[in-house]
Amino acid sequence: MWAKWKFWLFLAILFIVPGLFFLPFSPVRFGGLFLGALGACCLMEGFLVAKESKHRIAHIIAQAGRILFVLFCVSFVYIQGLIMQGEITDPQVEDAKYVLVLGAHILQTRPSDALIERCKTAAEFLQTHPYATAILCGGQGTNEPMPESHMMRKYMVETLGVDENRILVEDTSRNTIQNIQNAKQLYNLENQRCAVISSDFHLARARRLMAHAGLDPYGISAPMPDMPLIEAASHMREYCSTLGLLLTGRYF
Repeated sequence: MWAKWKFWLFLAILFIVPGLFFLPFSPVRFGGLFLGALGACCLMEGFLVAKESKHRIAHIIAQAGRILFVLFCVSFVYIQGLIMQGEITDPQVEDAKYVLVLGAHILQTRPSDALIERCKTAAEFLQTHPYATAILCGGQGTNEPMPESHMMRKYMVETLGVDENRILVEDTSRNTIQNIQNAKQLYNLENQRCAVISSDFHLARARRLMAHAGLDPYGISAPMPDMPLIEAASHMREYCSTLGLLLTGRYF
């Protein structure tokens, strides 16, 4: 089976066709690029398989391609397992004095749906934990009208009715690592009981980054909106980000 080019052509179509549904929409475009890249690799493998009986170099590269594909499949299943294991709220968050609410993409007039769920989760936690403070994390992306944390604060105060005195902001970060590190330095969080709020698929990685920053690795899970394409694209992106942490040794 591995040596038949038609098998690889079938896999390429299996990846590329669904990927085309992701490409027109910016919130899920990464999913299309991810699936498209997989499809392109399968097409190349099929071409090499078709040539390997006549060219030794094609045979060698095709063999390496098969090994890489198996490693990808194993790593994808393993990392998705890590992601799903992390989609729960830790009981230790009940003692948290500060909760770091991680940013996500914002629209021109409101937070994205995923970010709204994070804000709602933070508001609910503050309501049931009167001595806790929320630190909203997120700078301004190139296609965003303001820093994510400013939009989050506006939404939580004006729409959810949260007391603005219980909200702090970190507004210069560009990624999750900077979210956490900047918040720690800005508000002197060392030796403080902390927790992190993020979307369920993102929580496993967020915990590890909290631990590497020297903060409590406890998480509060915010649900994802019921949008299958966004959830699928998020898991693909999270696979790439978590793989990067594993390769650099930051995950463990």
